[in-house]
Amino acid sequence: MASKGPSISPPPSKRRRLTSSTPPKTPLAPSIPSLPLTSLPPNCLRIFTWNINGITPFLQPSITTFFSPSLSKSKTRTLSPPSSASPPLSPPCSLRACLKRWQWPQILCLQEVKISLKDIKTQSAVSLAVKAPRCRFSSPSRATAAATASSSHSESEKEKETHKKTHEPSYTAHFSLPHDKHNARSFNGKLYGVCTLIRDDLLSTSGINTETNSKQQHIRPAPWDLEGRVLILDLPPHKLAILNIYAVNGTPNPHRDPQTGAIIGTRHDRKRAFHSALRDECARYEARGWHVVVAGDMNIARAPVDGYPHLRMGDAHVRNRRDFEEKFMEEGGGGLGMVDSFRRVNGEGVRKFSYRPRGREWGAGCDRVDLILVDGRLGGKGGGGGGAVVEADILDEEGERGPSDHVPLYVTVDLGKLKLG
Repeated sequence: MASKGPSISPPPSKRRRLTSSTPPKTPLAPSIPSLPLTSLPPNCLRIFTWNINGITPFLQPSITTFFSPSLSKSKTRTLSPPSSASPPLSPPCSLRACLKRWQWPQILCLQEVKISLKDIKTQSAVSLAVKAPRCRFSSPSRATAAATASSSHSESEKEKETHKKTHEPSYTAHFSLPHDKHNARSFNGKLYGVCTLIRDDLLSTSGINTETNSKQQHIRPAPWDLEGRVLILDLPPHKLAILNIYAVNGTPNPHRDPQTGAIIGTRHDRKRAFHSALRDECARYEARGWHVVVAGDMNIARAPVDGYPHLRMGDAHVRNRRDFEEKFMEEGGGGLGMVDSFRRVNGEGVRKFSYRPRGREWGAGCDRVDLILVDGRLGGKGGGGGGAVVEADILDEEGERGPSDHVPLYVTVDLGKLKLG
């Protein structure tokens, strides 16, 4: 008879639990690759928009940083191989590199540039950074015409020849920066702000006088905006207005009277008032027979398909969303009946996002809050087929986010199909 040995099974209280109390991880949001950008078709206008979340990383460093310090004979440097634990180095940011990658769109609307109204140095740096190499030495900011001419001649023949071969266009930067001393005073005024980059040949090919004074007549801030959130470009030959928008983010924080500083509501209230003022601005253009494009960060995710894992559903956010839909998307009752260009081209069910926050895994939470809206006629409402919108997409890819927490998006408009009122 076999003897009884020790039990090979531990008592129930010491057995390892096979189940975990940790809740299952929420799946990540999809990330659908964008179609390759092609060269711009003839007679078409391509508009990009991007909440850049601070323009400083995109500005060129001082020229001295391109040179290594000279090494003395008594001191040498050794370059150690990077540690395997170190993250890969990212290429330096460049506005012109982005523009080139995007096939040189005629217009780039930037939001949240975070430049103080008094910071002329940074504004000048942006203007210089978007010029073609051949134009950087002839900036109108030079002290005298003689200095300008001298600097222009200093451009090497090699640079001129390179420009001839590449045909790289030049851009001009225009700004609307905050000057509301009560509602835009944080960070020494380095918050909000929009900048529109216009390819220099756009105005001339649109039949607009390209003298500096005349250029300025066709781009302007909105008189009802003191926070640097609106910049409007007029293209009279096409009866087309392009509005670069950084809409108010609704929060329970106080909103103050810009003149007295007295609290007159919340930022939710200000957001809805901003909607009304923007709607009225667009309506005035449409009443004159103009087409309208509204491009930028609207701080609104329109529908459940536009938020992941879900929309913000607090009472104030629901009210803000309803207010936006009534004023911009619905027809009648004061609504503009605009067309969401991304939805027009890609359908209602496609899930792509423009807000991709940093500091968390890509796809853990995201929203489509950046929009390009077009008026109903331009978007093909009322029996116009597809209208004048040729293409529209969001570059919903981690590599396109750069140092921002948003990705860019664009629309292409066939100017030949615009119905002039």
